[in-house]
Amino acid sequence: MTLESDIEAAREHASDTQALYREVCALLFFRYGETPTANRLYQLVRKGSMSAPAKALRDFWVEVRDKTRVDVGRPDLPSDVAAAAGEFAAQLWRLSSDAASAALDVFRQDAQTEVAAAREEAQEREIQRLAAVQKAEQAANDAVALRAQIGGLEARIVELQTANEMLMTQLAASKEEIATGSAALADARRDFADELAKLRRSHEQNEQRLAAAEKRALLEIESEREAAQRLRKELQAGNERTATLEAEFRAQRDALRDELAVAKAGLVASNTRHAATSAQLAEKDALLAERVAATDLLRQRIETISRQLETARTARTPARPARRSREKAASQSRAAAGFSGAPFIWRKLNPKK
Repeated sequence: MTLESDIEAAREHASDTQALYREVCALLFFRYGETPTANRLYQLVRKGSMSAPAKALRDFWVEVRDKTRVDVGRPDLPSDVAAAAGEFAAQLWRLSSDAASAALDVFRQDAQTEVAAAREEAQEREIQRLAAVQKAEQAANDAVALRAQIGGLEARIVELQTANEMLMTQLAASKEEIATGSAALADARRDFADELAKLRRSHEQNEQRLAAAEKRALLEIESEREAAQRLRKELQAGNERTATLEAEFRAQRDALRDELAVAKAGLVASNTRHAATSAQLAEKDALLAERVAATDLLRQRIETISRQLETARTARTPARPARRSREKAASQSRAAAGFSGAPFIWRKLNPKK
């Protein structure tokens, strides 16, 4: 059993929290050889407040001291002797308890060693069992694979037997075809010999025709060579004519270039004269504009004077219509003279009183 299982069993039998803590203290101290502490108790039990394990621990140590104390119940003994006897008995109890604890520790260590060895052996046996199971499974898988391979090989054997029979049949047919082919080959050889003889005769005839064609070709080559020489001479003459024409063309081009330079110079002079003429025309246009403006100004002055004269005539008496008509005619004649470009002379009229 483990400490946790013992604590769970103590939980079931303990009546209250203090009793549970004291039971756990006894388990730790007497069964597992550990010195109980408040923190250790609280970590194991986790019940109540932090003061509960401390109080239970104090009560446990008081109870242990009371139980380990020996009281010699002889009233006739002196108190010192009784105390010494009690201490001696307590010392014997402690020594025996220590010896028992040491023996228990040795037994516990031996038991733990045996348990560890048994566990290791069990693990090895488990590993061996698993290995045996794996080997058995592998053997079963191998057997299945072998059965499948055997089935495949048997099917392959059947296929090969069928193919062998077919090949034997094909071999027999091939032998017959070879015999037929041999006969056909003999016939073909005879035909080939005949054709070869024909080809030889044809070859001889072709050689004769080739010799005749070669002679004709040599004659044609000679004639072509002569024609090429004539063409070379004609080409040379053409090159000479081309050189002559090129020289003439260059001379004409130089002459045209000179004429073009003269024409460009004349064009520049014409442009200069045109610019001067344009400047003169601009000056004349400006002068004409000034004269037109002066004419407009004079016309306005004449109209103003005419209105003044008309006003003066209307202010006079109607007894002088003839004079007004003469003055009106004179003003109109002066206005006409101003519009026609003649010099205008303004005269001040002094009416008679």
